[in-house]
Amino acid sequence: MHNPLPQNDLKRLITALRMKYATQFNRNFPMEGKNAVPMELVEEEAAKNLAGVTSMQFERGLALLYTSTNKFMPSFADFRAMCIGEDWWNAQKAWIKACEYTKIMKHVATELPDGTFQYREITKLAKFSLDQVRHYINDGEMYRAKDEFIRLYESYVMEAQVRGRVQEWYQEPKALTWNNDGKDFQPVDNEEAQKHLEELKKKLNVKNRAVPKPQKFQLTPRQKPVESYWPDPFANPQAYLQACAVDGVDVDMKIQRQLGGGV
Repeated sequence: MHNPLPQNDLKRLITALRMKYATQFNRNFPMEGKNAVPMELVEEEAAKNLAGVTSMQFERGLALLYTSTNKFMPSFADFRAMCIGEDWWNAQKAWIKACEYTKIMKHVATELPDGTFQYREITKLAKFSLDQVRHYINDGEMYRAKDEFIRLYESYVMEAQVRGRVQEWYQEPKALTWNNDGKDFQPVDNEEAQKHLEELKKKLNVKNRAVPKPQKFQLTPRQKPVESYWPDPFANPQAYLQACAVDGVDVDMKIQRQLGGGV
């Protein structure tokens, strides 16, 4: 993470603004009266807006401030943009590049001076912000997608600058390719294929390995039918009547006569 700008640099900036835009500076930050703003607060506000700006970037911004022909005093946020310059895309440019990126049918890498190739179609933060709003784009909500993209991108860039990171290009993932070393596939006959299959079976055959035995299913023995306590009155009427007499069961005389056991 970058250290905050030295207090001396903040004083140099405020001095440059007061000298070049005296009237506007005194109107925005009056030194006297009931609306007077202490210079300590002005320096504190400048330090907050310039968080993450390096010394080299600050010197560039200060040089641009001195050579600017703009008659209106830049805000501290505007001065920050002057310091950063082309080190980072601004939100509007990032959105335009993101829209162009969605139309690319075939990604082409750029050859660098050292002979290597690099994709320079979109930055990592712009690509990440684009991925966050793709659902709006797919639904046709372009205005909402743009507003959300700009909000996210500005937040991500601010965080990246505070952490001292630099803008990086997004690199397309490499596509999977089949490498056969230039050899053409030559089919083999059935006999040789069977030979290779048998060799493979031998390699897969592991001796002395524990093979779980399959579970055996056994039939449950049928239960013997329970013998009736009372004899069948139709098959053996005399035994039935005798059993009733032994147990003291009264049998109607009509039934006895039908069974042949009564007068």
